[in-house]
Formats: sequence, structure tokens, C-alpha cells
Amino acid sequence: MNKILYLSPGCFDKGGISRYNRYQISALREIVGANNVKVFSLLAPQEGGFEEPFEVSWHASGISKLSKLKYIIKVLQAVYFWKPDIIWLGHVNLTEILVRFRLFDKAKSVLNVYGLEVWSGLRPKVEEGFNKVDYVVSDCHFTANYIEDEGIRAKATTEVIWDCVDLAKFTPLKPKIEDDFYKRYHLPNPIDSPWILSLGRLSFTAAHKGYERLVEVFSKVVKTDDKSVLIFAGKGDMIDHLKQLAEVHHVSHRVYFSGMVHEDDLPKFYRAARIFSLVSDRGVGRGEGIPLTPLEAMACGSPIIVGNQDGSQEAIVLEKNGYCIDPFDLEKHQICIKSLIDDDFKFEEMSTSAVAVAREHFSYEGFREKHKQFFNRIDD
Repeated sequence: MNKILYLSPGCFDKGGISRYNRYQISALREIVGANNVKVFSLLAPQEGGFEEPFEVSWHASGISKLSKLKYIIKVLQAVYFWKPDIIWLGHVNLTEILVRFRLFDKAKSVLNVYGLEVWSGLRPKVEEGFNKVDYVVSDCHFTANYIEDEGIRAKATTEVIWDCVDLAKFTPLKPKIEDDFYKRYHLPNPIDSPWILSLGRLSFTAAHKGYERLVEVFSKVVKTDDKSVLIFAGKGDMIDHLKQLAEVHHVSHRVYFSGMVHEDDLPKFYRAARIFSLVSDRGVGRGEGIPLTPLEAMACGSPIIVGNQDGSQEAIVLEKNGYCIDPFDLEKHQICIKSLIDDDFKFEEMSTSAVAVAREHFSYEGFREKHKQFFNRIDD
């Protein structure tokens, strides 16, 4: 068994699922050979996506009915003429194709799951597909346990493979501040003004990532700190709202928005950060698997603060590399930030541990090896 048809919702945007899909596709190509992996992406490359090219076998043009129809036709052609041994689904919604066209008997099926899509309600056909797929790969233990505890699937049918980081790219290189990059984004010098950084999709659909709460927490931090600044990196429809919120809390002069960050500059942002904060809450349409940005941040030497309601908590190891907190405990959040701003020794200690944790638990090599072991188990 060695031919894989990989169906991705999209490989070209900068979201966490796209990044996971890209790493996974690269790993599978290395395991079974690039010629044995066909990749179909529903979404096409577009402005604001990855600047680095990524090869796929074919892509549709988006989520319009015509684009989806072309995607389905391409999938059916590949199944019936190329005859893959495995159909690998990059998102649960894609299982509907297998259900509607009765493809489960044509190849073994593997499904990726992450977080909020699992506990936010599934369409009937998608739920049927979720129950029928042969194997499930979860990016965190939290989601895997949720699937089993809720009786969605039988126990011990979900493989956990944490997300990974390109450790050749995301490194704690010194000096921390390279080439005055921050000036291109109209941001303050992080040496003079310690950065509290949050990076991601700044949209209302991602409000669970705690952006609003972070502004409120920061408004309490500044009462006893006159140097630190809050940096929001990324784009989205929530930016104006966050700016207004900063004004309400009288901290607008110390809250900055970088806009979209070029891929080459991502490590520089993380290295510049004194603290990286992404404290998500969980509910319908809300929550994370194990988010990639905190992993990238700690690989670059930034201590992280994450929430304890979803897979985010799996990024923390015994508070060596950061803090895991209740997302609504704003006082605790403030204390954690202050401890890293005020105590240089604690920051250096956590920074060093953050790099060590990233290298031990979240390397691409480890990610690829886990996929190889999983593939060997299902290849019978």
C-alpha cells in the first residue's frame, strides 16, 4: 500500500490547518515518495497567503458551487482511474464526498481532526463520514479524548500526532533583533519596549483566541509597567474593534498592529517577543487543537501563555516554557505577564526551556517519524 490521494481544504493560506496539511503532505511524500502522493486543494493560492510556493497536483478555485463540483469530479477521476490505496482527508467536512459517492470501499480512509470543528456540530452526511472513516489522526490528545469520551468513535481508534515546527527556520538566533525589521512594520524597538505578542487571524471568527481579554489584561499591566507594549500581528475584521477597545481601556498609545507578517519575518517577530500570548476559550465554534503559533514562538525563545480549556495546554511542560491558565482568570494572566517582564532571570530560564521543549517535542523530524510509524501500522 503506497498510493495516497490527499484532499485538503487549502494548502496556501497561513492558517493552522493549512500549515498542518503542508507539513503532513511533505512528510507523506518523504515516506512513500512524491509520485505516490496526489494532492488536491479546494482553495487556490491567493493574496495574503504563503509567500513560499507549495506544489499540489491540482487545485480548485474556492468554495463556490462550481469550484466544489470541479473538485468532486477531480476526486472521482483520481479514485476510479489512479486507484489510490488511501484517501487522506485534511478536514472533516471532506468526508461528505466519500459518503455521497460511496467511496469507502474504494480505498482506506484517514481523517485529520483538530478542535472546534469536532465539537461545534456536524452536518448529517459529515457526521456519517466521521463515523465511517477507517482511521483518525488528531493534532492533540484533548480532541482525541473528546471524540472517545463523547462516544463519537470507539476508544483507541484515534492517533495523536502533534503539530510541528521547522526548527531550521524558527530558531533563537542571536542577536534577537535583526536588521531593524520592526521599523518596516511601524513598531517600537523591542529592546526598549518589551513586546507582549499575539499573532494570528484577527477576526471575529477567531475571537476565542483571547484578543479582547488580552487588551483588558494589558490595561492592568501598564499600571505598574511603563515600558512594555502589546503587539497584535496579522490581519482580519477585528482590528478596528480591538483599536476601539484599546481606547476604552486608555492603552491605545501602547497597543500596535503590524498587519500581515511576511513569512520571512515570522521568526524575527517571535524572537523579539518577551512573551507570546494566545489564551483561547472553548465552546461551539470556539477553541483550538494544539495551535502552531505558540510552538513557533517558543522555538524562537519566547515563553508562552496559553489556555487550559482545549489542546493548547499540551504546549506547556510543567510550566518550564510558559504558563497554562484559565482563559477567564484575567488576574492570573496579568501575574504571568508581569513575572516575565519584571524578572530577567525567570525570562531567560523560561526562554531557554522553551527552545528545549520545542526541540524535544515538536520537531518536523519527530512529526515525520510518527507518521511513518502510523503508516506502517495501517499498511497491511
